[in-house]
This record gives sequence, structure tokens and C-alpha cells, in this order.
Amino acid sequence: MFKFFLKKNFADIWDNLFHLLIVNLTYVAMGVGAFFTLFGIIRTGLEDMQKYLLMLLVVMVFSPIVHIFVFAEGKNCESISKYEHPKLGAYFRNIKSCIKDGILYGLFVGALFCVAIVAIPYYFQMWLPSEGHDGNFIGLLLMLLVIWAELISLLSLQWFLPVRNLMHNNFKKCLKKSYIIFFDNAGFSIGLLLVNVVNLAISVFSLGMIPGLSGMQLSATDALRLRLYKYDWYEVNPGMTKEQRKDVPWADLLANDRKLLGKRTVKNLFFPWKD
Repeated sequence: MFKFFLKKNFADIWDNLFHLLIVNLTYVAMGVGAFFTLFGIIRTGLEDMQKYLLMLLVVMVFSPIVHIFVFAEGKNCESISKYEHPKLGAYFRNIKSCIKDGILYGLFVGALFCVAIVAIPYYFQMWLPSEGHDGNFIGLLLMLLVIWAELISLLSLQWFLPVRNLMHNNFKKCLKKSYIIFFDNAGFSIGLLLVNVVNLAISVFSLGMIPGLSGMQLSATDALRLRLYKYDWYEVNPGMTKEQRKDVPWADLLANDRKLLGKRTVKNLFFPWKD
């Protein structure tokens, strides 16, 4: 199943490269704005603590703004995942309807980021003080607790946007389902994270253009759409034992998607008109 996901996702990104590039331009513009804002704060004559607090404030302001636009691309990610064509106009039309969830999600992600960069160094200092004083073992335990909470949230929240894209739930339900999906699909969630780490590395090399945030959202949407077949199978086969539920017939469940995707070769990707 994971192999087919990789194939489909690569094809989806490749087939919609121009659309993703245009959408990513808006994210890059906001990223540049955030970078110069942070750089300006660093260059000011303020005290270090004041700079630190201002930089955290910038994160808390820019995170909701960026996520409003990221959420607006959700409908197109759903369309691409379902073998339909994205529409740039839909991206801009959806911005207004994404303001509430984008702000809530952005604040939540921003808060997690701020907790990580504040709490982890603080508890590390409590565990191993730089002044040479005796450390506190409680500091290590609290630091590990924060790290695990942040890691679980990272793995869970990558499902938030695709849950919203495909299930159209409200913010609270999307958040709840994101964590449920992670705990029920921990291995697959780690696999998706690795895919998006590769996407992120390519995005850094391409200055955020390809695959960028839109491509990463598409990857997560593709992953969840295929994974949901498992739950459809559960519904039509109630009463299965725990062992039976593990034996998911992916070959049968993905048969229609394989047919829709068709045969994709290197020649087909670069010279589709020759097929």
C-alpha cells in the first residue's frame, strides 16, 4: 500500500506542478515577510529578552496567516487526490471560509512551537546546569515529557489538513481525529513524516517552490484518502477479530485507484504524448 501511495503522490505532484508552484508563491512571499521581520527584530537595539519575546510574537502572528492560505488549498488537494483537476480560482475563493480554522490551527501550531523552544532548553538547564551546580533529575523527566508530547503532536497534526480536506469536520473534530488516526496508524504516520521530510528537503533546495507546502499537504491528503479504505472495509465487515482486522486486503481495496492512475513510467512522465 505504501509503495502505491508513493507512486500516486509523485504522479499527482508531477501532473499538477504548475498549479502547486503558483500556490507556493504565496507561501514563499509570506515566508520572506516573516524572515525580514525577524531579521529586523534581531538588528534592533532592544534587550535580548525583548527580542526573544517579539520573535515569539511574530511566530504567533504569522502562523495563523500562513495557515489560512494553506487551508484554502485544501479543496484543490482533495480534487487532485480524487483524480480531478485543481482550480486556481477555488484557492482564492476558499480563503474567506478558512479564516476561523486557519487562525485556530495556526495559533495551536505556534503555541506548540513556542512551548518547544522555551520549555526544552529550560528543563535541559534544570537537568544539567551550565554553572556547574548539581542538576535535577526532574528536569530530565519533564524535558522528555515535552519532547514526546511535541513528537506525538507533530505526527498527529500532519493528518489535520487531510482530515479537514476529506471529511469536512469542524476544528475540534479534526483535531481529535488527527490524534486517533496517528495512534491507529503509527507506522504509516512515521512513513508519511519521512516522505514530507524529503519533500521539505527538496523544497529548501527549490526555495519553497516545489513541492512546497502545497505539495506536502497533497502528500498527506493522498495518504489519508488511501488509508481510509481500511476503515470502509471495517464497516462492511463488522465482527472481525483483532487479527483479522490486521489482514487488510490492500490489493483489492486499491484496485480501482491503480486502474485510474494507470501505467506511469519515466517515459510517460516526460513524454506523455508518445503513449
